[in-house]
Amino acid sequence: MVFLRSTLFASASTLYAVGHAATITNTNLQTVNGIGASGAWWVNDIAKFPTSVQQNVSDLLLNQNTGLGLTDYRYNLGGGGVGVTTVDRAPQTPYKSDGNYDWTVDAAGTFFLKEAARQGVPQITLFVNSAPTTFTSNGKNCGGTLITSRIQAYAQYLTDVVNHWKSQGVTITHVSPMNEPDNSFGSGSNCGQEGMIVTVSQRAQVLTTIAQSFSNAGLSTRVIGDETSTQSQFTSEAPNWLNSNVGSAVAAVVHHQYGFVDGATQLTMANQARSLSGGAQVWATEICCFASSSTDPTSSVSYGSEYDPTMMGGLRMANLIFQSLGNAQENHWDWWTALSNQIGNCNPSSNANCLNVAQSSAGWNDGLIYYDPNFASTGFHGLGVTKRFYVLKHFTKAAPIGAVVRSVTTSSSGTEAKWRVLAFDFPKGKPFAIVAMNMQNAASSLTLTPASGVSIASPKSAVRTSANEDYASISAPALSGGSINLSNAPALSITTLFF
Repeated sequence: MVFLRSTLFASASTLYAVGHAATITNTNLQTVNGIGASGAWWVNDIAKFPTSVQQNVSDLLLNQNTGLGLTDYRYNLGGGGVGVTTVDRAPQTPYKSDGNYDWTVDAAGTFFLKEAARQGVPQITLFVNSAPTTFTSNGKNCGGTLITSRIQAYAQYLTDVVNHWKSQGVTITHVSPMNEPDNSFGSGSNCGQEGMIVTVSQRAQVLTTIAQSFSNAGLSTRVIGDETSTQSQFTSEAPNWLNSNVGSAVAAVVHHQYGFVDGATQLTMANQARSLSGGAQVWATEICCFASSSTDPTSSVSYGSEYDPTMMGGLRMANLIFQSLGNAQENHWDWWTALSNQIGNCNPSSNANCLNVAQSSAGWNDGLIYYDPNFASTGFHGLGVTKRFYVLKHFTKAAPIGAVVRSVTTSSSGTEAKWRVLAFDFPKGKPFAIVAMNMQNAASSLTLTPASGVSIASPKSAVRTSANEDYASISAPALSGGSINLSNAPALSITTLFF
């Protein structure tokens, strides 16, 4: 097995800042409630890999001690793939008819679902791109709309699925019944993936009906919604479906980030969601596929083809996390998919190192780990672990579920204006953490100072990811003169301090 090098990032929660000096305050902000990625749809390919590789993938992603330690794993409950011609994006469904199921299907997807439970992932989210065909207007898993008269039956179907997995020792903590309900992903034939329109007028009914069904069944599982694709869609549509009744029915109001808006705009959207819902948590549950020609990882990005497994790609993702947890004060953040085969012009069977090399107009920035799409013919079963993987590890370790984001004030000065800083108060018994990201193409220093009345000690440990380090332990800087000086942090690097 070829196991390729990658980088690390930082964590998120209690402190956020831009500048060469950051002051840690005693003002607590939101509580973090998960950092995750999905099992769509790489599980269908990895099921054909040697069992040792399958287990390695599980350990890399899900092991809470030695691996990335995702705190949310998103399992895609398939609709059956009718109308979808991309085979690996057509997941099987256990549904045969109302109340009649075949639980042996989707062995590839359910293997990693069960692994998430076995590895102790604290949150498991089940999400649906399309309901089975008896629930859609065109009898297919793309191009159709959810049938209003079937919403109650759909709620019962999801309740039955959750109950089944509960009986198997798998606790599904959250269910998203409509993933990107604004997009049916095709006309119903030759679709690239499953998709189902849930109209704006249906969304409140879907969420409240499912929430009531779970409650009636005695389940602790909570519903989330609506996973709209972009900020602009959410802000225009939410007033027509989101209210305090829906807010009390859901665990969180959730959205995707594909508009790639700036932090201020994302905050406006999050505040709208909190206001309309009566104070529900706000989660960002999917993003990927950014492209940019800029050498500044904090610059704006757009949706497009690019393959960048380097620190630049890792820090672009980090900046999106900063916007969500820092600027918008959201409670949860998910990357799109954990593994991908979208490696552009790379042929790892002849040159495995190409998995470490950026391509500006080929491939996709959609995975944390990559594999050969031609594995069946090449026999190459190696994994390319990106810097994004290590960047995200900083977040899962620095901001576990229950961590609280603390406000930080900052100053900016000259070339030092490109730092991003996040701090987290941990749940009881765990250390305070600060994540500091040097977003510059040169080494830089950052001074961390406590505000009046805030006490701080020397950090007990530190880890860093850079061009040459992957979540590597480094010497922790000592408290000196009341401050901590993070001196000469490498260009394009992330450092996490644990106190």
